[in-house]
Amino acid sequence: MTQTMMAREIAEIPAVTARQLGEGLSAYQAIGRILRDRAPLFAATSARGTSDHAATYLKYLVETRLGLPVASIGPSVASIYKAPLHLEQAALFAVSQSGASPDLLALLEAGRKSGAVTVALLNAEGSPAASVSEHVAPLLAGPEKAVAASKSYVASLVAMAAIVAEWTGDEDLTRALALLPDAFADALRCDWSAADEAFVAAESAYCLGRGPGLTIAAEAALKFKETCALHAEGFSSAEAMHGPLVLAGEGLKVLTFVPGDVARAGVLDTAERMALAGADVWLVDQEQAGQNTLPAANAPHPALVAPVQAVSFYVFAERLSRLRGHDPDRPMHLKKVTETV
Repeated sequence: MTQTMMAREIAEIPAVTARQLGEGLSAYQAIGRILRDRAPLFAATSARGTSDHAATYLKYLVETRLGLPVASIGPSVASIYKAPLHLEQAALFAVSQSGASPDLLALLEAGRKSGAVTVALLNAEGSPAASVSEHVAPLLAGPEKAVAASKSYVASLVAMAAIVAEWTGDEDLTRALALLPDAFADALRCDWSAADEAFVAAESAYCLGRGPGLTIAAEAALKFKETCALHAEGFSSAEAMHGPLVLAGEGLKVLTFVPGDVARAGVLDTAERMALAGADVWLVDQEQAGQNTLPAANAPHPALVAPVQAVSFYVFAERLSRLRGHDPDRPMHLKKVTETV
């Protein structure tokens, strides 16, 4: 069988990360130092789709490590509503694969005019967003041809972790980043085939995470929808204890991304309650094995558990798409670059 573009791009992730740590690290660290010197009082992010899920990772890194609030600003605030922005003491991060969407460009321009420190995390070289942002963090993932993003998403997380490590002066996190290519290579080899039968027949799924791990819960739900035509929703494990728990009956699949930090116990408790309510619960966990527990490669730092889990999930999603009779490279009704106004 011919390998899909998505599978090839997932397999490139360790090499992409090595390139980032070689060619891009100085740019990430320079941005981190600028942010430390400018000392913004809060931060904002702007992105859509997979890039917005990556922005969730940045939100938790900044809020838990710097104590700064981070808000997501819809690009249409600037492009359609043309609302005046007051970001004089803020850092504004835009995240984009293409850097070409008109609404994202409008928000970057408005943010820069208002006095924000503007940072664009971009994969496409020479993209329009690079010309309107004060600072650019190149993702260096190379051309991504599959409609479903994978390597550019992981590259976004790596760049964010490197920026925050320098911003905060976290030497442990900086050292851990150097170990990521090997961790990602291990993640590619994690075998999740035990869950194939359950998810091939699934009609609906929840994806749960918490803290920095919420990024992969949201991203996994999106990938289930776009590559597998499987209805899925991503939730914080804390939010799942409200309305979502009502639907945790027979037939619902729950994929739980267990973090490696202080949120671990709470996530496991939610998973247990979901199972007691009748859901078919699967755990992704680097610390324990057992029935319905999918293997996860060891992350070199608690803050890096989510990107390591993402790599294994992408391998699973690509295979599941084919098992469910779909082409992961060409999801129905979708195209690679979506330019919204």
